[in-house]
Amino acid sequence: MHVMNEERNFRELKKEFESTFGELIPGILHNFANPLNGILGRSGLLEERAKKNFELITNSGCKIDGEILESCKKIICDAGLIAEEADRSFGLFNDVAEKIGMLNDTGLQRINLSELIEAEMAFLQFYPDFKHNIKKKLTLDREIPEVSGIKADYSISLSAIIRHSMNSMKDSEVKELVVSTGHDDSHVCVKIEDTGEPVAGRTEILENLSSAGRFLYDPDGEKGLFHALFLMKKYGALFQTAHESGFNVVSIRIPY
Repeated sequence: MHVMNEERNFRELKKEFESTFGELIPGILHNFANPLNGILGRSGLLEERAKKNFELITNSGCKIDGEILESCKKIICDAGLIAEEADRSFGLFNDVAEKIGMLNDTGLQRINLSELIEAEMAFLQFYPDFKHNIKKKLTLDREIPEVSGIKADYSISLSAIIRHSMNSMKDSEVKELVVSTGHDDSHVCVKIEDTGEPVAGRTEILENLSSAGRFLYDPDGEKGLFHALFLMKKYGALFQTAHESGFNVVSIRIPY
């Protein structure tokens, strides 16, 4: 029964994640389109300048003058910009590939949650609202101990919690998200803070997470957060919510 509930949690979270594809795909296409358009545009300019340079050299009898040298500098500059845009495109591709890879990584292993969260935050940049309208602060403990678990579980759970924070700020005047990691002598700590409207359901969710592995209630509007926290309980995670200095805070402690 306990295993079946864990499988149900993962299925529900994956279904919730897949339901965002309609919003997500335009953002992915837009983010890839900008650097690709830059590459195409710069390539066209580079071609025209190369032709002009050839004509200048031909007409001047191969005499190198200031105009030719200046044109050469512009060609070099454009070539550098094309390389930058290509690198950017490759980075975006890797952000998508890494997320897809994590969702399909179901082997038990040691996981650095700071690295995983950094990858999740990079992928969330494909959500237009997350990228353009939310101020983000990421404070990661680079020396964090590794936890044991399945990467797909952590990926889908932590992204669901962050998306929950993102959605809670839709109508907020101030949109700010702070994600931090740390550790003590026994637990890795993840803290997710947002300036969304205080949600009473968050506290109720924590109070109704059954240590026996049962659903005590099915919270409307909070299913993503509920399933995410429930799924992480199998790794001994402890949760706490608070509202401090204008921020909703979800703290997660996982033994290592």
